[in-house]
Amino acid sequence: MAFNVKARVLLELGAELIGSDGIALYELIKNSVDAGSESIEIRVNVALMASGYRVLQSKLAALPMDARLRGDWLEAAVRQCFEATASDSLRSEFIRRLEGLGLQRAVIAAEEFYREFSFIEVEDWGCGMSMDDLRTKFLTVGTPNRHMDRQRLGAASKLLGEKGIGRLSAMRLGLFTGVISGVEGEHHWNTLDIDWSTLRDTPDMDLDEFSPEPEKGGEKKTSASGTLIRISDLQSDWSLARVTALARAEFSKLQDPFETSGVVLDIDLSFNGKKVTAVEEIDTEWLNKWHGHFKMTFGYKRVNPDDEEDLREAPVLSGTAKFRLPKPPDAAEPLDVIDQKDIAASGDGLYSLLASSGYAVSGGGTSINDAPRFAGIETLGPFTAEGFWFNRQRAQHELGDNYIKFKTWLEQWAGGLLVYRDGYRVYPYAAPDDDWLELDQRALRRKSFKLNRGQFVGYVRITSLGNRELRDQTNRQGLVDTPEKRALVQCLQYVIWKELGSLVTQHEERMATKSLTTVREIEKQVTEHAKDAKVTLRELAKRVPDEHQTVANLRGYVEELEAAWAAAKKTLKRQANQADLYLHLAGVGMLLEFVIHELNRVTGATLQDLQKMSDSALPPGLKSLARQLQTLDRRLRILDPVSTPGRQRKEDTDVVEVLETLLDAHEQQFERHHIKVDLQLNPEGARLISKVIVGQMYQIFENLIVNSVYWLSHHRAMRRLDGYEDFEATIKIEVDADAHAITFRDNGAGIEWADREKIFEPFFSKKPSGRGIGLYIVRSLCKENAITLSLLERTAAGTISGFKFEMP
Repeated sequence: MAFNVKARVLLELGAELIGSDGIALYELIKNSVDAGSESIEIRVNVALMASGYRVLQSKLAALPMDARLRGDWLEAAVRQCFEATASDSLRSEFIRRLEGLGLQRAVIAAEEFYREFSFIEVEDWGCGMSMDDLRTKFLTVGTPNRHMDRQRLGAASKLLGEKGIGRLSAMRLGLFTGVISGVEGEHHWNTLDIDWSTLRDTPDMDLDEFSPEPEKGGEKKTSASGTLIRISDLQSDWSLARVTALARAEFSKLQDPFETSGVVLDIDLSFNGKKVTAVEEIDTEWLNKWHGHFKMTFGYKRVNPDDEEDLREAPVLSGTAKFRLPKPPDAAEPLDVIDQKDIAASGDGLYSLLASSGYAVSGGGTSINDAPRFAGIETLGPFTAEGFWFNRQRAQHELGDNYIKFKTWLEQWAGGLLVYRDGYRVYPYAAPDDDWLELDQRALRRKSFKLNRGQFVGYVRITSLGNRELRDQTNRQGLVDTPEKRALVQCLQYVIWKELGSLVTQHEERMATKSLTTVREIEKQVTEHAKDAKVTLRELAKRVPDEHQTVANLRGYVEELEAAWAAAKKTLKRQANQADLYLHLAGVGMLLEFVIHELNRVTGATLQDLQKMSDSALPPGLKSLARQLQTLDRRLRILDPVSTPGRQRKEDTDVVEVLETLLDAHEQQFERHHIKVDLQLNPEGARLISKVIVGQMYQIFENLIVNSVYWLSHHRAMRRLDGYEDFEATIKIEVDADAHAITFRDNGAGIEWADREKIFEPFFSKKPSGRGIGLYIVRSLCKENAITLSLLERTAAGTISGFKFEMP
């Protein structure tokens, strides 16, 4: 049995799928563009307002059934219900038509007047529609016509519509639609009237009973073509102020305002005969006063361009980030000093920063997470983006009396990055209530409002041909949630937060504020992990009462970890420099976070084993708990010199012992991730004694180990994508006791040359959820301990494989 669809479903579709009057008009404009029209006229004429018409209906309904309308009653209704700029002749015409009528006839006359003199017209001079087009295309909701045209035209296609629901936008604006259209070669116009109010008034009507029919209209020249859509029985109030605001907020951004070389669509807009400026060009004078700027390109390049048969391509991100430095207080004249850095990412680094944070990098030889983790990267398609960031406080100081003009301009154009497909806007990105890149959310979380939407102007450019998986939602509320959209968002967030953001942080942000935020984030993670561990341990104690001592020991370790964190905060608060305090705390917190994460992992796995097995069997997880406890012992020994009061002083330290203790503590992690560790002592069995702060040595090399584990595991996953399963991940540490030097390297993809300075900057990271403070802490601690830190030489592949430490 087939579904029986009621005609009123069309009303629901029109209300739900077209979210605003601005989008409804945009849909009609897109239809005109797809018809090949280079100019469009939009005429809004309002005599009786929509709200006024409803008031009038209410007043008429309250009259006695035998009443006849008097002139003074109608004059009062006109004063209350008419639009302020409606002409006197229309007011008089309304009174003339209704005066003296009985109630029933007056209701009909009022409706006729409202539909005749309050309307929106959209007219174009495109290819138009034949009688058959009106019947088979315009009256077919969901017609595949545009979709088929796009497939047929291929690269030549620049069609804006595809879903075949744009005609429902007319219903959003008003309940009566009249269409006059014609094509070249025909001698007459074709007309179609659709009264959508029929669906409202007869809710039980079946869809096949609602059948508007096109008719033959008046004569025309055979050379004439185009379409006029007249919408009446308007559903919302329109005024000159509203039309002007709509033009300023929407029509000015309809086409890409940053593109100056393309053909500009001519939109002629009017309200009650008064011309309204439809499109305001963006004032580049203000645009060029940016304080921060980025321009980036995401694309694909041939893996082996010299081999014509090798068609493989790899994604590449490139561009620049710039920051205009403030004028020094003692400078007599304004100085235009710009700090500029290249944006460059490819290979492992790019796949890492675009990887889905919902899937952890797979350890060892398993590829279970590879596909979902990297989904959308290779199918995203090329795009470009540019952003202009303004510091309003600086602008107020720099612009003086001109700041008010600048502020008005910024309020019109700011809001984040607008998205344009083939030169036309994708809604609702960068609208007043849209934060698609989470700029405001992140600024609020970090209690730093530097990089918020209100200070960003810019664009993202995509194409229908090159970005096939970036599809509009049916309700025109943005792109469909796909892996490609996620990759697009992450790429832009990386450029804004990590590339441009690092420059803003370097020159404007208070380091202590951002470092404190990071500490708070870590403390939250430590607290949550500890809480989860205690819950899991309570459940283990219930299920395996015979192992109560083991569980008690584990609970004791959790309490020791919490005590270590409290002790670290107490100890490090003695430091004078607040920024250093928070960064040291962050380093200690990262160590704690790893330990508690490991404890949660093993106890959680043990609990899963118990749930799968009978009560009489001993789960594998419990068999290994003794070994896990040994590991935790080693980890706590590492935390002791980091967090214990009185240990933050330089003393003769066996750095080899530090390395051996760390490698021993990570032994099981290395096994899980199939990582080989090669510690070479030169001469054999040598020790390297250096006067340093021992706890900080643990932090330095812990950060390096954690980074190597991630990037080696990530590199193995990348190799699997290329079909290679034989990657032998290796960390190599060479201690030269005579030279008092240590080199630390791994055989992953290495550090990209463009990132050789950025990696030491705070909050820069190419990990999907990286905090970006690890190597900054490493460099800070090296400086504090008089250790000379340098990068190893550039490899043949153009990357850097590790670090060298020259100990004091």
